[in-house]
Amino acid sequence: MSLVVVVKVSEGLVLAADRAATIQGTIETPNGPQQGILKTYYNARKLLQIGDFPIGVLTWGQAIVGMRTIESIVRQWEYDEHWQSMEDYKECYGKDEFSVEECAEHLRNHVARVYREEFGDQTPLLGILVAGYSYRGFFPEIWRFLLPEDLDNQVHNQRPDVDGQPAFGASWYGATDAIVRLHFGRDERALQLIADRYELDLSELMDMMKPLEYSVPFPVMPLQDAIEYAEYLVGVSIGRYRFVIGPEICGGDIDIAAITENRFNWIKRKTWSLTKD
Repeated sequence: MSLVVVVKVSEGLVLAADRAATIQGTIETPNGPQQGILKTYYNARKLLQIGDFPIGVLTWGQAIVGMRTIESIVRQWEYDEHWQSMEDYKECYGKDEFSVEECAEHLRNHVARVYREEFGDQTPLLGILVAGYSYRGFFPEIWRFLLPEDLDNQVHNQRPDVDGQPAFGASWYGATDAIVRLHFGRDERALQLIADRYELDLSELMDMMKPLEYSVPFPVMPLQDAIEYAEYLVGVSIGRYRFVIGPEICGGDIDIAAITENRFNWIKRKTWSLTKD
């Protein structure tokens, strides 16, 4: 599953992700075959930069499509459609005016085709978020698509402007239950149980819980604090899956990037290396 976080503040954009990737399959048990996790890797890269653009990608959900990682599929698209560098893009398309939405829509088309060819009627969840700065854009944009839901749909604008003003804030995707409990002060499963038991309206219960939500001043939050906030949220989810009984579907090191108008900045990224004792 994994956990990814995006924080949008006035100074820029922060992307963060864990590195766990699980492979599921059939496990033979004394009671017969059962579906389960066969392997967990802790070096999957779910936070990627697109070429040398001020645009990043976050992925969650399905970690493998066929015999390939999601990163491999994104890199193939980047190569095939000339998004490896701004110079390559300009030479191919004859323009400088790239946009985050264009990048997201082209990537969705490619990933949807690979997904459909591999899974057919199966519908594992795969989420991809494309975020960053368009050509000469002053504020960042966040676009998202989910498969299979958006196999034939357009990408969705996350945090679009409101009354002509940018909408600052944080969003999280994937294994989010620990963050929801922390930030909103509620457990959605608990609310559903209460609603079912007492025949209450779930939306009314959600509204009743709103006063418990933490207030975070995202519009005035400095970029450095946004970086530390994103790391904190991913760490909360990693801790939850490390210490609570059950498979560690979120874990490993945390990758973090900060994006400003013309630059993609790696803040924290594990690089390839040999493990040393």
